[in-house]
Amino acid sequence: MKLTMKYISFLSTALLMLAFHSCSEDTLISEPSVEGEGTLLNLYIGDIVPTGTTRLAELGGTGNISGGERPTNDPNLTDKKNIGLYIYYQDDYDAGNLVNPYVRNMECKVEGGKVVPVDGSAIYIYDRMTIVAFYPYNNAPADYTFTNEIDEQKYFITEGDYAYQYYIPYRAQANVNPTTAYHMSLSLYPVHTTKIQVVLVASDPGSFPAATTKTNGVVKLVPEIDPVDATSGDKRENWVDVVEQGFAAPNPVSSGQYVQRFSIYAWRNDDNTAPHHGNNTNHNDNTIKRGEILLQSAALTLFFPEDVDIQEGRVYRYGYNMDTGELFIPTSETLVYDAATLAAAGGGGYQLCDIDLQDVAEWTPQILTGTYDGGGHAVKNMTITNVPADKNVGLFGSATGNSLIKNLSLEDPMIEIDFSSAGPDEILHVGGLVGKLNRALTPEEIEEIKNRLTVDIPPGLPQSVIDALIADAMKEFTINTTSRIEGSKVSDPTITVKGENVIVGGLAGSVGDGDGYKGAVKDSYVSGGTIKVNADDAVKQTYNNAWVGAFTGLLSNGSITNSYTTAEAEAYVKEVSSDDPPVAISKDVAKGFANVQSYDEMPTGVTQTVTSSFTYYYKGTEDGVTRFDSGWPAWGLYGGDWPVVASTLGTYWGSMGASPSIYPSLVWETRLDVQK
Repeated sequence: MKLTMKYISFLSTALLMLAFHSCSEDTLISEPSVEGEGTLLNLYIGDIVPTGTTRLAELGGTGNISGGERPTNDPNLTDKKNIGLYIYYQDDYDAGNLVNPYVRNMECKVEGGKVVPVDGSAIYIYDRMTIVAFYPYNNAPADYTFTNEIDEQKYFITEGDYAYQYYIPYRAQANVNPTTAYHMSLSLYPVHTTKIQVVLVASDPGSFPAATTKTNGVVKLVPEIDPVDATSGDKRENWVDVVEQGFAAPNPVSSGQYVQRFSIYAWRNDDNTAPHHGNNTNHNDNTIKRGEILLQSAALTLFFPEDVDIQEGRVYRYGYNMDTGELFIPTSETLVYDAATLAAAGGGGYQLCDIDLQDVAEWTPQILTGTYDGGGHAVKNMTITNVPADKNVGLFGSATGNSLIKNLSLEDPMIEIDFSSAGPDEILHVGGLVGKLNRALTPEEIEEIKNRLTVDIPPGLPQSVIDALIADAMKEFTINTTSRIEGSKVSDPTITVKGENVIVGGLAGSVGDGDGYKGAVKDSYVSGGTIKVNADDAVKQTYNNAWVGAFTGLLSNGSITNSYTTAEAEAYVKEVSSDDPPVAISKDVAKGFANVQSYDEMPTGVTQTVTSSFTYYYKGTEDGVTRFDSGWPAWGLYGGDWPVVASTLGTYWGSMGASPSIYPSLVWETRLDVQK
């Protein structure tokens, strides 16, 4: 189990030591007690620690401990809301001498994030200690004396006691001594359990399995794990057969599909000699075999598509589209299934089905700050005609920090922007998927993040320490970050822009944004379509600056790898002829692939590389780009079937096609469907 000791999640060891030794003596509270001199322990609950990309259970945060939102009509929950605390002398713990532990199973509540003994007593630290905390508190455990970590695992509610268990067990451990007792923070990890989810997608909600009452078992998930009969008294169905989330109709209805999600928690058994319920279970070996039942109902039966070795704290997600027979693997708890959820997906999510924006008259570009996984699905018929305040235009106007767009198809986007009334210092970024890949934060945004981080810093620290902590945390947002696009495509874009100082591309407007803000694009392409900038005869000789490419308008800082375009781009700027007298003429400055920004002196940390990429319309010298009629990709291919978590592939390509008319395609473009 991971050991954690921290003020807030981003502190380094060096900064911790600085914080501890910067505190004045009177901040370390030391009072006599019946056991002698000691330092008062100030203990807080920090993170409810996620595993992978999601938290495991419904605890959600420290506010749900000791009186948070839980079912209130059940008396069986009254003893499952607090924390059990064990504290041992570290030297005795290491030596296995645990006959007389300092504190054992003390019930504690959480008030304002602080762990407070229910009986009002104080906890003092005299030497190096080990703290082990458990949630939920069990007021009647066996009287265990821990001699090793396996003993500690036996503390929790017994495996047969599934009754009314709305929350699963958590555990935290930290080391403390009188110097560090001033402020300790515990991170709770989910233990013993794995979570299994099934997401169903349908255009008709009436086709979903019948609703469950949580007790009738009409919908069963993984029924072959711990099978029991009703006479046993085991109320496992109360927390297994649960519709976790019933989604409303798509908004607008024409934009997506209905979604339903089911979840269970399954116990991991670390004692292979003792099955959970006698000899009528196959779960004592912690394995699920391909072909075992995943979901069972009168309307639908699904089977596991893979062998599963149940691991503690893991989430296993599976999805099925009841209309198409498509199997998929959601990679996020945030599910995107219509225009409304797409508009709220700035923090990232997983797209479950195609989303049609034909009834959304004007799409508002989003700012992406997380991972958006399109799941191999399309966003269709996007229309943008207005310039947002930040002047970044695309499905996602900008992406910041270490954000990622992957497995997404953008079909038939129409972007028509008039930027002719902009000021001389204003710059417009336009791209199909994203206008600006890794936009630098504004001073106002940086200040907002600093204020948000300051809230999590414990009180009483010197200002110099606070400043150091904030500066360290801000590195995640301001320097050495890379926003990425992987395994995605834009089909038949129609992009028309008029104005000065415009940066326009079929996939992305600009990639990278100066020192520290990198962009990276790999295994992606633009298929067909047109990008026209200042192309009307009336304005061809009007504007001076435009950076336009059929794939990317401008590569400023970062890389483009294993990508291609068959789109056509044209962009005109004013030029003076060599005639006497000279006259104004127009010049097409568009590139068949991308412009690479030139610097008089390369700034520190700035990289600009285009490698192994291809274009159909080769225009000018473009390093790293080959015209299709003079070369063909030699990229690696993934040999298995979709669905798969594509980040593990190394490449997103599924086929290299055949020159000259059939171009490479991505692995998700041939999905694995099952017979309906």
